[in-house]
Amino acid sequence: MDYRTELINMINKFNIESVEEFKEAEMRIVRDSRFSSIRKKKDYDGHVRMLRTVKNKALKLDPKNVTIPETDPNTIELKKAFERCLVVFSGVCDSYVQMQLALKGKSEGEKLSYGQYKEINNKVKHMRSRLNETMQDLDIMYSDYAEYSSMDDSEDLSGIAYKTYDQL
Repeated sequence: MDYRTELINMINKFNIESVEEFKEAEMRIVRDSRFSSIRKKKDYDGHVRMLRTVKNKALKLDPKNVTIPETDPNTIELKKAFERCLVVFSGVCDSYVQMQLALKGKSEGEKLSYGQYKEINNKVKHMRSRLNETMQDLDIMYSDYAEYSSMDDSEDLSGIAYKTYDQL
């Protein structure tokens, strides 16, 4: 399989299997965190399992195994962006797991001060924000890469550089 195709397939698999399942887990966590459900029993263990499963699926995608020639800087940059995204994605999953385990402990009578909760919550927010940024960077690079790599060598690229975003 061509290295470009292999990398594109990894990114697609990440978006379909890991990101979509993460969004589902995140929606469940947020739904269970609503004030109206504060007295209902929460499935902290289920949330943790979902997050760890999603993280493990993402970590099985190893772009380091894709050998890219040094003569292809566009693919190298896309690979680096994907690697950064995987690292941040893993951190987001870990921070959510930490939050769920802290809340589970609190529900079982362990001490969890508001300060500790706030610190964990801020970490989750920070990591989620970083994920949004890296995902956006990856999406932009991926779109540009997919468009560029689908071009025929005979196409004239000179006019593209002067078009604004809304003209494309």
